[in-house]
Amino acid sequence: MTQASGAAPDTEPLHRFTSRQFESLIRGEGDADALTALVLAERSHRLLVLDLVMDSLTTMAGVGRPLPAPQRAWNLLADTQRIAPAVVQELLDLPETGLWAGQLLQRLRAPRPTELPLWADVGHLHCIAAAAAVRAGLSFSFPVPSVEGRVDLPTLGQARLPYQAPWETAVLTSHKGGVVLTSATGTLQLPGPLGRRAPGWLPLHRDEVRPPGAPAVRVTLDDLGRHRIVPPPMGAARRLPAGAAAGLTKLIQEGCDLLVEADPPSAVTVGALLRTVQPMPAHEAFRVRSASSSHAVGGLALSWPDSELACAAAIVHELQHSKLNALSHLVPLFEEGPLPGRLYYAPWRDDPRPLPGMLQGIYAFTGVTRFWRGRTRLPAERYEPLDWFEFALWRGQLASVLPRVAADPELTAAGRRLLVAVRSTVAGWAAECPVTTAAREAVGLAQRLAADHRALWRLHHVRPYPVDTDRLAAAWLRGDEPVLPRRRQQVRAERRQRHLDARAVLARIRLVDPVALVKLRDVAEEADVPGVTGAGRADLLWATGDPSAAAEHFTRTVVDGTAPPAAWAGLRLTLEETGRSPEAVRALGAVPEVVGAVARAVRRRTRTRVDPVGLAHWVGRGLGEEV
Repeated sequence: MTQASGAAPDTEPLHRFTSRQFESLIRGEGDADALTALVLAERSHRLLVLDLVMDSLTTMAGVGRPLPAPQRAWNLLADTQRIAPAVVQELLDLPETGLWAGQLLQRLRAPRPTELPLWADVGHLHCIAAAAAVRAGLSFSFPVPSVEGRVDLPTLGQARLPYQAPWETAVLTSHKGGVVLTSATGTLQLPGPLGRRAPGWLPLHRDEVRPPGAPAVRVTLDDLGRHRIVPPPMGAARRLPAGAAAGLTKLIQEGCDLLVEADPPSAVTVGALLRTVQPMPAHEAFRVRSASSSHAVGGLALSWPDSELACAAAIVHELQHSKLNALSHLVPLFEEGPLPGRLYYAPWRDDPRPLPGMLQGIYAFTGVTRFWRGRTRLPAERYEPLDWFEFALWRGQLASVLPRVAADPELTAAGRRLLVAVRSTVAGWAAECPVTTAAREAVGLAQRLAADHRALWRLHHVRPYPVDTDRLAAAWLRGDEPVLPRRRQQVRAERRQRHLDARAVLARIRLVDPVALVKLRDVAEEADVPGVTGAGRADLLWATGDPSAAAEHFTRTVVDGTAPPAAWAGLRLTLEETGRSPEAVRALGAVPEVVGAVARAVRRRTRTRVDPVGLAHWVGRGLGEEV
């Protein structure tokens, strides 16, 4: 750090990975040595962003008013660093510090309307400096922003003051261990120690996670701060009761214990990177919501997991994102082309993804798959079928998308090396098979549901050209053989959540608690399965072992012309499981959007119902051998 601006770039070391470190990271793992190098490189990147922020602010006269100039806050931080360098380093390493700095830099470079005044946004630097000085035991008095009466002191907590306007200032005074906040509405004496709750003061939940055989990791449950990885309303800060905070910390600890046992590379990553978890409200079983940000390496947002397994998988997922984000700050993996990039099928999402998103997903699910693979190698226990289901599902999905993404011309040499390494890793898992009957059945179920998700995705996002659909409809009505167009389709990135994983969620419930699934079937309405958004009655019939009844239900819906995309895909799945019409199954897997579009076109022309199985069988006869 310097006092002249932010972190002067010429004072920062030049970071390079050794060949061994780089190979360790691009495999999706990262040993302790590689992760140490990655953390140091990310620390320099963080200082560079702060330096760019400070440089931008110095050209803007009066940007801090009514607070002192940002340079004053930086000077206080520099003074503190000379006394307590570890404290300042911890604050600068905070994921929330990176999130604030990155978003502020974007705001300064491309201003756009926002509710928060710029001075209050910039003023978070004053809060960081004040928190560091308090922790270092300095005696000082310094103004900080008060946003709707809230004053955030990172790593410490949040003060809540009476307020007259949404954006005000308060003066924080620290002297001989006592901390006082003074505003226009009064004075608040903070408790000593600051880890204790008191009127007007909420301390952060900070606990140690102790992976067996590894150093303890201090993790902050950030349920207070204003800088959220997931924007409100979903990611809004909501104070956790003490019992809930302890419960979530326990789940995180148990998840880390599982990683030590099943996925040592991820356990090492936890120790190197994990700093903050921002809690979100609980979601549905087997649908943990989690997120990370390229600005907030080491932080993740997490909805309440329904098990330690779900917690472990979510931690692996998001820390993989953190690793790749940090790596990308140092080594570009792709180049922006002159034209809009391609959109790819991403099996782990509902929407199509561009190359950067595919790289993130592939890297994240390489780690997730490694975790489930590690679980399959443990002695057989209650969750063995679920472990094999998850491992087989994500292993197969990665293998299906890697070849096409690896051929993208916008990949850099480093990006190509990463995908070669990941493909090699995934290929090495291909021959692994379970021993028990239950696990083998779970693998088969995973393979069928991988095809189900792909069909659903195509039904939502792939659109045949109308002229091709009309020609096929006319050929069907004449009784001609089908002639399918080659590559005549459009991919549309519809962003609305569609819960394409609904049947996979039901499958997971079936593997873990089949009795609960039967109970769901007995209470579910026609198009509403409690706790599994996107699933309907026919899906429950299939999941509880009656594919014939489910096929009849799907067929009836399609014939009536009221079929949502899920019904066409469900018809494919149930025809496959009952052994009926392999050609129809083939068409509904490869080009379900064509079958659906032709059915609609025929119905418009004739005003009559169409036999969906017969039509799908007919389309299937037109598919080439390569499909």
